[in-house]
Amino acid sequence: MPRTFGDPGRLSQDEARRYQDRYLALFEDAPYGIYRSSVDGRFLEVNPALVQMLGYDSADELLALDLAGDVYADPDERTRLIKRGQVLYGESGRWRTAETRWKRRDGTEVAVRLSGGPVRDAAGEVTAFQMMVEDITERRQLEERLRQSQKMEAVGQLTAGIAHDFNNLLTVVLSHIDLVADALPPDRTELLADLREVRDAAHRGAEMVRKLSAFGRSEPLRLRPVELGTIVRDTTRLLRRMLPASIALVSEPDDAEFPLLGDPGAIEQVLLNLATNARDAMPEGGTLRIETERRRLTDEDRALHAWVEAGDYACLTVSDDGIGMDRQTQDHIFEPFFTTKKRGEGTGLGMAMVYGLVKQHAGYIHIYSEVGGGTTVRIYLPMVREQAPPEADGPEAAALPRGTETILLVEDDAKVITAGKRLLEKRGYRVLTAADGVRALEVFRAREREIDLVVTDMVMPRMGGRRLYDILRAEGSGVPVLFASGYTAGMMEGIDEGYGAVPFIHKPWTVLELVTKVREVLDGATPRSRRAG
Repeated sequence: MPRTFGDPGRLSQDEARRYQDRYLALFEDAPYGIYRSSVDGRFLEVNPALVQMLGYDSADELLALDLAGDVYADPDERTRLIKRGQVLYGESGRWRTAETRWKRRDGTEVAVRLSGGPVRDAAGEVTAFQMMVEDITERRQLEERLRQSQKMEAVGQLTAGIAHDFNNLLTVVLSHIDLVADALPPDRTELLADLREVRDAAHRGAEMVRKLSAFGRSEPLRLRPVELGTIVRDTTRLLRRMLPASIALVSEPDDAEFPLLGDPGAIEQVLLNLATNARDAMPEGGTLRIETERRRLTDEDRALHAWVEAGDYACLTVSDDGIGMDRQTQDHIFEPFFTTKKRGEGTGLGMAMVYGLVKQHAGYIHIYSEVGGGTTVRIYLPMVREQAPPEADGPEAAALPRGTETILLVEDDAKVITAGKRLLEKRGYRVLTAADGVRALEVFRAREREIDLVVTDMVMPRMGGRRLYDILRAEGSGVPVLFASGYTAGMMEGIDEGYGAVPFIHKPWTVLELVTKVREVLDGATPRSRRAG
C-alpha cells in the first residue's frame, strides 16, 4: 500500500512521482509520530517514529492493533476525543490539538499531544483520521516538578511566619522553666522531674517547627555522615511499640552498609510518617514491611524521575497491604494540607514533610499503590564513600558561663525580653532593653560607652536588627552584635549577603545556648574603643 498523505492532483507522471517522493520522505523521516487510522480505530499507515515511540519492532505490529483497546490507556478516550473533535473541526476541518495518555508495548503510559483531523470523501463523510503524535511525557514530569516546587515555596513562606511566632512562645516557655528550676531546692525531685518533662516537650515542639521549615526547604538540614541501616534498626525498635498488635512489622535491612550524608532526625521522621500512614491504611491489621538495599540509578531511570542523577543510592522501601490509593489520590499525595482522613484526624502535612526532607537529602521518592492492593513507597538517598564515624558521647553539662559586661537586649516581644533580661542578670550581666531598633539607637547613643554587646531580634516593627546593625556600623561603632530570631537564617532573605559573618542564635534558645553564645561573642571581640577608628 503506498504511504502518502498528499494528493498530487493533475500533475505529469514525473511531477507526481517527485511530489510523492518528497512527502514519503517527510513521512518516513519526521521526528514525530504520524499515522492514518480508520473510522473504527485501526491503523492504516504509520511512520517509523511512531513505531519507536510505542516500543514496537515493526510497522506491521502496529497495523495489527486496535487503537482504543491496545493504544489508549483509557479505551473510551478515543470515542470522547472524536465526539469533542466534531465540535472543534469547524470550517477548517482540523482538530486544534488534544492531549491524552497512550500506552507502550510494555504497558507503560506515555502522555501524548495529538494534532490533525478527519479525512472526508466528496460527500463530506469522514473516511479516516490523519494525525501527528508528540510524546510530551518528560515535559509533563518537569511541569509537575515545577508545580510541586511552587507549592513547597508557598508553604515554606507560610511556615516561616508560623515558626517565628511559635519559636518566640517556646523561648518564653523554656526560659521560665530554667528560672523555676534554678529557684527550686535540689530535694524537690518530683517537681524538678515535672519541669524536665515540660522542657522536653518544648524542645520537641522546637524540633517540629524546624522540620516543618525543612519540608518547605526554608531551613537546611544538618547533614553529616550517617549509616542508614543503623537509623532504620533504631527506628524499627520504636515502631514496634507504636504499632498495634494487629499489625506485623517485618524489617529486613540489608547486611551491607549504606553511608549517607544525612540528618538522622529527619530520616527517622520520614520513616515514622510513612509507618503512621501505613498503620492508618490497615485498620483491620496487616503487615508493614521495611527494607533497605543498594540500587544503581542510571539515565535510563528517567521513566521513574525525569530529573534523576545517575549514581549509587540506598533504597529505603516501606510497604503495606492496606486499602491502597486510587490514581487521583496519588496525584495529590504530596500537596500540603491534602488528606483523605476525617476532619481532626490528620493535618495533611505528613507526606509533604516527607517529600521536602527527601529532596533536602538530594533524594527521590516513588510511590506505587492500587486500591485494595496496598502501597509501596521507595526512597532513594545518594550514598557516599565515607563511612559514618562513631557517635561521640554527649558532652557533660558544664557550668553556665557568667560575666559582668553590659548588654543591650533588643526584642519586640515583651515576654521574651523579660525572660532574657532575668536570665542574663542571674549570670552577672547588666542588661539594658529596647522594644525595637529605633528605641535601641536612642539607648545606645545615650549610653554607648557602657554597652559591650547588642543582642537584637532580626524582625521588629519600625526598625529590625539588620537596619540597626547597618546604622551602628555607619556611625563608626564597633560594638559586637548578636542576631537572634525565631526565623532561621535560611528563611531570611539576604542573611548571607553582607550579614553572614554576624553571630546568630536561633530562637527558641535555652539558657545554656544564650549565655554560651553571649560569652563566646564577648570573648571573641577584639579590644576596642567605643568608637571605631
